[in-house]
Amino acid sequence: MPTEFVRVASVSDLPGNGMLAANADGEEILVARIGDDYYALDGWCSHEAGLLGEGNLHEGTCEVECPIHEGFFNLKNGRATAPPADEAVTAYEVRIEGDDILVGPKS
Repeated sequence: MPTEFVRVASVSDLPGNGMLAANADGEEILVARIGDDYYALDGWCSHEAGLLGEGNLHEGTCEVECPIHEGFFNLKNGRATAPPADEAVTAYEVRIEGDDILVGPKS
């Protein structure tokens, strides 16, 4: 888990209403963008360790769906919102500096 802010991608790498898998200090991170808002979560589902970056983004509810068993996670806080996932994943703070997307610990 990143303990300081680290660059994970460029804004140009992430289209509006999209997501990508990134690496921060050796950890898999999901970075999502809905409109002008950016979110980052632990990249692994807490239920079966599916890569959330391979799942589906649900813009209307601000959630990501795991590609394995379809558990949902809130992008704002990492909470599991639909079974079979019942444990939250870590949510990170996102900062945009120029064209860089930085991810770090929640304050």
